[in-house]
Amino acid sequence: MIKLSIIIPTLNEAGYIGRTLTSILEYNFYEKKPEIILVDSGSSDKTVELAKPYVDKVIVLKTKTSGKWEALNTGAEASSGQILLFLDADTILPKDYDKEIETALSHNGIIGGAFEFALDGAEFGLRVVELINRIRYRIRHSFYGDQGVFVTRDMFFKAGMFPKRRLFETSELCKRLRRYGKLKLINKHALTSPRRFIDGGIYRVLLNDTKLWFLNNLGLLPDDKKADVYWEENVNRGKRIN
Repeated sequence: MIKLSIIIPTLNEAGYIGRTLTSILEYNFYEKKPEIILVDSGSSDKTVELAKPYVDKVIVLKTKTSGKWEALNTGAEASSGQILLFLDADTILPKDYDKEIETALSHNGIIGGAFEFALDGAEFGLRVVELINRIRYRIRHSFYGDQGVFVTRDMFFKAGMFPKRRLFETSELCKRLRRYGKLKLINKHALTSPRRFIDGGIYRVLLNDTKLWFLNNLGLLPDDKKADVYWEENVNRGKRIN
């Protein structure tokens, strides 16, 4: 197995980071463990404290970040793996994820990819969200942060890393990567928390996400305004989870 580095951006994720890190270490196929790098954007809860026993490196950004893209790029630059996997702090990778990634990248022309999107909850509305999201990323072949996007190191930097934007930074990276090769969708689920949908109302959040998706594809996305609201919600989450 070629060395794998997993980069996890965090901001007030004490309620989820332990489960995510434990699953990384339990679900890998190969004996060699991946390098885990956590990049924290100023958590006010116990995220960093809880993560330290599991990770190889913790980077705490000293100044207010411009967005998730900055944490992701910082982690990538600090990593040493030939394969980079970008993972949300509330997302669980499938079993044997490292072997699945290695197999995907062994195919001619494949430079990266992601896992299928799935939400951790029994509500019928969440199945609707999954269905629509799966249709969306099949149409555009651009994946999202909660799918465990992976890419070879050289192609990540060749593509210019994550763009400096607060929304759809991962799907925009995929668009850049497709100029250099193919992206593989692995038919195993990355299971992510449904908290955003539960807190905001499943269909209300889905409708808003779909609207933003269309605007982004048309080049009309009001990036900064919407992203500031999303960022503030993450900051406030730390006041509730301690």
